[in-house]
Amino acid sequence: MIKDFDYTMPTTVKAGSKITVTNKDGASHTVTSDTGGLFDAVVKGGATTTMTAPMKPGKYPFHCTYHGSMKGVLVVV
Repeated sequence: MIKDFDYTMPTTVKAGSKITVTNKDGASHTVTSDTGGLFDAVVKGGATTTMTAPMKPGKYPFHCTYHGSMKGVLVVV
């Protein structure tokens, strides 16, 4: 979930699982992998989208391309 320009992520997700991202803010955000091409989901203000976790377990840092201070880590098991 995205709220107050901050990401709230589950502790871990399974490799290849579908992840639902809900944006509680009025502004649009992205969930963009720091490693190009792994994942890049755009979530408009007040909307929900689904993305797929990487197939390989590991820690995947990500950011919002619109708001540089927004960062997180997706942990895939």
